[in-house]
Amino acid sequence: SITLAFVSPLLSHISQIRMRWIPSVMGLHYTASWALGFGLFSSFPTTISASIIETSGATSNIAPTETVNAQESPLVLQDINILVVTDVHSWVGGHPHNDTLNADYGSLLSFYQGLHRKAQTENKDLFFVMNGDFMDGTGLTTNPPKYLIPILSMMPWDAINIGNHELYKNSTIEYITQPDGFVDFWDGKYLTSNVLLTETNETIGSKFRFLKGSNRTVLTFGFLYDFQNHCKITEVKDVEKVVNDTWFIDVVGGKQGNFDAILVLAHMDALDPLVDVILGKIREICGDTMPVQFITGHTHQRKFREIDQFSTSFEAGRFLDTVGFTSLSFNSSFANFEHKFIDGNIADMKELLGMAESDPLETPEGKNLTGLIRKTQDEMGLNERLGCSPSTYYLDKGLDSPDSLWGLFVNIIVPKQLFKGSASKLFIQNVGALRYNLHEGNLTVNDLITVSPYNDTLFLVAKGINGSEFNAAFSDLQHPTGIFGSVRQMIIAGKIVEDNVYDVYSVEFDADYVTERLENITGSTIEPIPLEDGQTTGTLWRSYIKESFQCPPEPDTPVEEEDTPWNKFKDFFESFTVVKMIAFIMTFFVVVFFGWMFLCRHPRQRVNDGLEDQSFGDDSGNVSYDYSDDDSDGVFPISSSTPINGNKSYHSIAGNGIV
Repeated sequence: SITLAFVSPLLSHISQIRMRWIPSVMGLHYTASWALGFGLFSSFPTTISASIIETSGATSNIAPTETVNAQESPLVLQDINILVVTDVHSWVGGHPHNDTLNADYGSLLSFYQGLHRKAQTENKDLFFVMNGDFMDGTGLTTNPPKYLIPILSMMPWDAINIGNHELYKNSTIEYITQPDGFVDFWDGKYLTSNVLLTETNETIGSKFRFLKGSNRTVLTFGFLYDFQNHCKITEVKDVEKVVNDTWFIDVVGGKQGNFDAILVLAHMDALDPLVDVILGKIREICGDTMPVQFITGHTHQRKFREIDQFSTSFEAGRFLDTVGFTSLSFNSSFANFEHKFIDGNIADMKELLGMAESDPLETPEGKNLTGLIRKTQDEMGLNERLGCSPSTYYLDKGLDSPDSLWGLFVNIIVPKQLFKGSASKLFIQNVGALRYNLHEGNLTVNDLITVSPYNDTLFLVAKGINGSEFNAAFSDLQHPTGIFGSVRQMIIAGKIVEDNVYDVYSVEFDADYVTERLENITGSTIEPIPLEDGQTTGTLWRSYIKESFQCPPEPDTPVEEEDTPWNKFKDFFESFTVVKMIAFIMTFFVVVFFGWMFLCRHPRQRVNDGLEDQSFGDDSGNVSYDYSDDDSDGVFPISSSTPINGNKSYHSIAGNGIV
């Protein structure tokens, strides 16, 4: 990873972008290997040493570079052990287009239950936490999240933090805070140390919680970074202020109870200076030897940072591509922190539990949860096929690349579906609007939502904007940053000519920001308006997919005919095989043989007892026949000189005689 520093005029806006995705810190050093939604990294254990900062780079195929071998590197439990998921964004059903990431929340629940049994056997403390951002990402997310909440409620978390994505819509907050709703369900485990309801001026959840194990007690907080773009019914207090509140000082000072270590769920970058602000206050109150474990998130990366000898910061990916595990043992003079990034893979989970390859990971509870996820997806119609993508389009590819997802959207879909071929229109949108690769092959409703989850309403921001004015307003945002690789900070569709006049379009989320920028350049008041036909980014995608991503025709299904004897006879010959042909020929000769035998028998043959001879080859045929009374010519007359072979029950004719 290459470390770089940057300062962008866009940060004040983009820092709030639904993560969308730049952390809200000016001039801070970040790694260039930004995980935009594709990175899967190797699973590995690490014991910290002096001044360690680890980040894991992103790859485009979402495949791990290394898998965990349980026999070589088993999951070692220490005094305090923490299992972590963060920024799952409703990817509870796993990754259907990636066999490597085949774990879902049912698998995770089963893994936790196995790890919990191991901890009990070894008399170790294990805590299971979720660090926020369960909203926005797949079709299971709705506003309010009535389909997702029953799934989340089946997870046995010990502590939950709130993320910025839970705060965008009033409907989400109203739903989870209703009496006996999601927040109440967790009975104090939902932590929002600096997120409040404006109506009550009280935190949405609990400010803190003591996690009590068999051996250790851990004081736990839940912080969100200084997020400003939240819905109107919530307030996010600055972290810098909260750590100086009386309640925080009292709790950390031990006035609410004793504890052995501190766990801070912090929905912010592992490198965010706010981490140091929180730790600084803790150190001021508790001293330098209090063990403090930060569980961070928000940036969708795998990161690990040693802050001091008794504190680390650990961040565990996104979209259930990673399950984090961190542990610590300590005394008054030394603390040992270990961590492991576990791929969202069933085989890896089994190996870490010491299970054989043939052993099932799934527990009854895990199986039920997987079943609920699949049932919910089916009921919501998320598996309905919209079309077939001719290739895979990648989120991190530059606009001019033929397999660029953003290139597909701004160079093809927007001009065709929104501009209708007009050269006098421009469209601008922030880079966080698209979230995942578009995979080749069948494209379902859920696949489209994972690519473009927000379904933003389209706005006509302004008319009559000169090309030079547009460039002046946004030219500083048209250079790729190290964070986004070859993708720009703001995406523009349409060709800009300095002297031409344009209508400028954007989405609801960015409309105010785009308006402000244009007003600053033009000096005029601008009133953005939604499009009359109610078009959204989702309708643009769907229209294009319907027209251009058509699936190859299915093979014709034969019409079933009525089950009649004649149709059965036809079916027999239509499906002729060699065996049937041989059977048919043999049957034909048998019928001819017995038919010929019947026709060639003498009609007056009788045995001595007056019964007709019905034997073939037994002694009952060895009799003499007397035809002296037969004065008729018969059918086949026999002369007196013709020998009679009593062993024959029929006569053979040769030429004109009888042989």
